[in-house]
Amino acid sequence: MKIVTLLLFLLSTSISFGQINQTIRGKVIDRYSETTLPEAKIYLMGTSDTLRQLSDFEGRFRFENVPVGRYTIVARMMGYENAVLSNLELTSAKELVLEIKLTEEVTDLEEVKIVAKEDGETVNKLATVSARSFSVEESQRYAGSLNDVARMAQNFAGVQGADDSRNDIIVRGNSPSGVLYRMEGLDIPNPNHFARFGTTGGPISMLNNNVLANSDFFTGAFPAEYGNALAGVFDLRMRKGNNEKFEFMGQIGFNGVEGMAEGPISRKKRSSFLVNYRYSTLELFQLMGLEFGTAALPKYQDLSFKLDFPHKNGVTKVFGIGGISDIAILASDTKDANDLWGFQGNDVYFGTNTGMAGVNHKQRINSNSFFEVMLGGQIATSQARNDSLDLNGENPFTTFLSNSAIGKQTTVFNYQNKFSSRHLIKTGLIFDLYFLKLADSLYSPATDNFRRLRDFEGNMALIRPHFQHRYRINEDLTLVSGVYAQFLNLDWQWAIEPRIGLEYKMKHQQQFTFGYGLHSQMAPIETYFDQVQIADGSYITPNKTIGFTRSNHLIAGYQKGFKHGIRAKVEAYGQYLTNVPVEAKSSSYSTLNFGATFLTGTPDTLVNNGLGYNYGIEITLEKPLDNGFYFLVTASLFNSKYQGSDKVWRNTAFNGNHTLNTLAGYEFRFGDKNPDAKFKSALSIDLKFTWNGGARYSEILVEESQFFGEEIRDWNNAYEQSYKDYIKGNARFAYKLIGQNVTQEWALDLQNFTDRDNIFYQEYNSYTGKVRTVYQNGFLPVFQYRITF
Repeated sequence: MKIVTLLLFLLSTSISFGQINQTIRGKVIDRYSETTLPEAKIYLMGTSDTLRQLSDFEGRFRFENVPVGRYTIVARMMGYENAVLSNLELTSAKELVLEIKLTEEVTDLEEVKIVAKEDGETVNKLATVSARSFSVEESQRYAGSLNDVARMAQNFAGVQGADDSRNDIIVRGNSPSGVLYRMEGLDIPNPNHFARFGTTGGPISMLNNNVLANSDFFTGAFPAEYGNALAGVFDLRMRKGNNEKFEFMGQIGFNGVEGMAEGPISRKKRSSFLVNYRYSTLELFQLMGLEFGTAALPKYQDLSFKLDFPHKNGVTKVFGIGGISDIAILASDTKDANDLWGFQGNDVYFGTNTGMAGVNHKQRINSNSFFEVMLGGQIATSQARNDSLDLNGENPFTTFLSNSAIGKQTTVFNYQNKFSSRHLIKTGLIFDLYFLKLADSLYSPATDNFRRLRDFEGNMALIRPHFQHRYRINEDLTLVSGVYAQFLNLDWQWAIEPRIGLEYKMKHQQQFTFGYGLHSQMAPIETYFDQVQIADGSYITPNKTIGFTRSNHLIAGYQKGFKHGIRAKVEAYGQYLTNVPVEAKSSSYSTLNFGATFLTGTPDTLVNNGLGYNYGIEITLEKPLDNGFYFLVTASLFNSKYQGSDKVWRNTAFNGNHTLNTLAGYEFRFGDKNPDAKFKSALSIDLKFTWNGGARYSEILVEESQFFGEEIRDWNNAYEQSYKDYIKGNARFAYKLIGQNVTQEWALDLQNFTDRDNIFYQEYNSYTGKVRTVYQNGFLPVFQYRITF
């Protein structure tokens, strides 16, 4: 009876009398100078009649009492290219607040045709190749994304996931550690719970898509403002809180229980706040009989916030994210032979704390230029303990201890000047000061004592200037050139990297793109401070002089548009990596394989003598959401090889050779055409099919493993074997109920609905003397409920 009463209450909050209307408002600005644009014509399409307004002297516009539904907005202004924002969803619980950026034309024409802004067009207009934007709605809509932007990005061409247990992304055969995350202009640490130093993925993301705005994702040859990365870049932006009214959201699902609030700090000054808190423990779901591929119960919580303070000729933003997490993975309690996170014969205790906060002050100098200064601080800590068990799975004995912290203080200065409609420059300087405390030790049976792996406390600095020039040769041809440099005070290493991009728009919705970039990346920080014990019992740190890994990336692309917003895109690329850290003595080890497994050992001494290359072709066929229907098909054929210090060319651990993603969905809307409807609703059905080449692995030598009583792999033929192909189908069903002031949504994500057995990894079982195969998640239903008011 209580459940029925609760359901009736929830429905009653949506079924109310009167028309269900909401407000659409926003501001129009110049894309590059960011000055406001008064008297821009704003058209609202999707109602029975097209509505029109002019932006005021502050560039603002407002449409009141708009019936909820999906709309298209067109912004036009003399001397500027038109902007079209399509399929914007307006719900009853939240105002739709927009910032429309217009690009100045090279030549002034009195009459211009409307050229629709393409879905996927990057926020950063200095990118010409291997880049696309993504929306919050995409991270919610795509089946299998689980509201995680990293899992959503696995649908893009050239990108694939590593496995079901984590959200690491493999970009064009590169290690996941080559991905950079940036938030509001500041580089941030690994934004995931249970994150290991040097990696960029984790089981659960701290990036809450409820607070994100449209952001960019790059897969190669990225602009000169990005550096210290070889594979890809997430350039993330947080949205502003509503500066006129208070709005709230509550949500429960796979990622936890969360609440969000936003609203004005001062309506007069148009300042606002946005804050989201989330707490989760999977114990409640396990009690309901749902299995998550592990007996371990991860506990975590996180917080995201942003404050906006507009002022004369600028804005000051304060923002941050942070999370704490803890897990105990106990083999002594594990009963499931297919535990995704289990470690045979060991009890593992692992906890991480990660946080960052920043201040961004942007000030316009004049109508064409501005500067911004950013100050940021971040901290990431990691605590781990490993207890080995006897053959009976009892009597734990500590064999590994770790208690480390990496902090960073960042200062950023950027200056941008749009000299004319043809010429734009952007230059800046990033100064990172690291604060390190690294302590790891491993038990040595030979000495019956712990041997130090790392024991360092101190600082290091990284300085990174950059310069970019965008030259619009004419309306159709754009050249972007730039240079990036970085200097590390460990052994005074340095790199200077040219970047260039070309974009040529042709007739009949055709476009050709070209890009080249030289990129460099530091080794994982803890690698520099690995210690080696020598004969007299003292320790040395042989890796402090490791240089940057270098990458030359060359990309060419072609894109063709068709009717109904359909577009096809092809990109071919080649990447050649040099100066790769490999083992000093002859072996197959290379840091290009870092992150292939959660536990990755590092040889005692590394040198920069390794090589690698990646090449491939990618195809994208896409129809953005229009009239309720969308689809996305991406396919990649690629090859990824590396050379260790033994001078043998091998497959990298990430050389899956092919990947295919097919997504499609349809949205049924009810009540939109009836202005007197007491409530409106929408039903969404989304499907996804993934087919990836099998993960590479090094074969287990069973006889040798039986002889030594521990797992021995054939590293002379590293990564020459592969598991069977990874095939997975996901489906998502969502129902949205829109009332007078409340919007509710119920969603069910069916992970691996075919219940296919995809291999996670194989390991040698010292108890049985046989190889054990561990499988990834089987069929897994994931439910979510969201209420916004």
